[in-house]
Amino acid sequence: MTVTSILYIEDNLEIQKDYKNILSTKNYQIFIPCNKNDILDLYNKHSPDIVICDICNFESNEFEIINKIKKINPNQSIILNTYKEEKKFLLKAFDIGIDAYLLKPIEEEVLLQKINQVYKKNFVFKEKYNLLDNILKNKSALVFQTDFKTISYASKSFLDFFNITNIDEFFNRFESILDMFINNEIYLSAKTKEEFLIKFQNSSAIDKMVLMLGKDFNPKAYHVHIDKIENEDDLYVISLTNISIIQQRNIEISHKAYVDGLTQINNRNKFEEVFSYEFDKFQRYKTDFSIAILDIDHFKKVNDTYGHLCGDEILIMLANKVNNSIRKTDLFARWGGEEFVLLMPNTNIQNAKILVENLRVIIENEKHKIVGNVTSSFGVTSINNKDTLESIFKRCDEALYNAKRNGRNTVEVLLGLEDA
Repeated sequence: MTVTSILYIEDNLEIQKDYKNILSTKNYQIFIPCNKNDILDLYNKHSPDIVICDICNFESNEFEIINKIKKINPNQSIILNTYKEEKKFLLKAFDIGIDAYLLKPIEEEVLLQKINQVYKKNFVFKEKYNLLDNILKNKSALVFQTDFKTISYASKSFLDFFNITNIDEFFNRFESILDMFINNEIYLSAKTKEEFLIKFQNSSAIDKMVLMLGKDFNPKAYHVHIDKIENEDDLYVISLTNISIIQQRNIEISHKAYVDGLTQINNRNKFEEVFSYEFDKFQRYKTDFSIAILDIDHFKKVNDTYGHLCGDEILIMLANKVNNSIRKTDLFARWGGEEFVLLMPNTNIQNAKILVENLRVIIENEKHKIVGNVTSSFGVTSINNKDTLESIFKRCDEALYNAKRNGRNTVEVLLGLEDA
């Protein structure tokens, strides 16, 4: 049998000597601390297979030494050696993670039998642990085992991601396991285990994602898979698969779907999506919203006189100016050609007219280096109970037509029949 190392903690020197003699003759490697300050140093130095621990007078808390050892290594095999046999005491001992207990005085045969049982259990665990580690060592997924308080296993890829060599270094960086997940509305994050697991369970498969900052300090997206270990209270295996490339691709696709290629503001698709959402919200909650259509005055003349490249510069200049001048809650989009649309949520017609008039002045005062000043005409309207998506937009278009007919560079408001 491989030599088993044992840290034997006993403050009674006579008992300590007897046990040392018994264990030494059986080919065990024995480490005995001289005093309480020596215990953890000796433990960290030798990493024993088994700890045999008396409830010593070293500490005021009878389980303090065991708790300290378990904090260093949650999987440490510990045999409790005690005179106490009260049920409450023993239940507490098993609750903090001892593997077995022996009641003093102990017969040699019973002691050796108990050590052998714990060793075999420990050996099987280490074999499984090493097998798991070898399986996962070359995998790109980040895998760790946790109760959301401590980490009892972490794959090499997990340690490499954070540029650490052990779990202690992880907790030097993070106070809590959940702190490694960046708080972002798109990704899963939480302050407590319960909150995180609820969010995970309620998320669709494609939304089970977290965002983390690795050793290169670039945020990366990972898909999360969580398995609860059977017959273990609150113990989980969490696997994180890098999906940053996929996420980046999704962002690029989304950008192309909702952003105008020339002006880089929202496009018609985006406007129609939000417009439909605001209309549905009005139908249910009667929350006001207004829309405006603006058209650059004499834009065809600009293209004919100065060329289409100059016309594109005008479109970009106007789009950026308006987009930077509206409220955060408003949505500005290119509708097509020289026409743009503005959606103003929670805004009645009076306030909408003021907002749009301010934009008209801002555009009028903007100057292009070749063309000079340009102006725009605006049509504005507001939602009412009889409107459909088509009717409100048609009315806004009619208001724009009135602005063009009335001399351009003006704001015209057109109300529905219910508002008139």
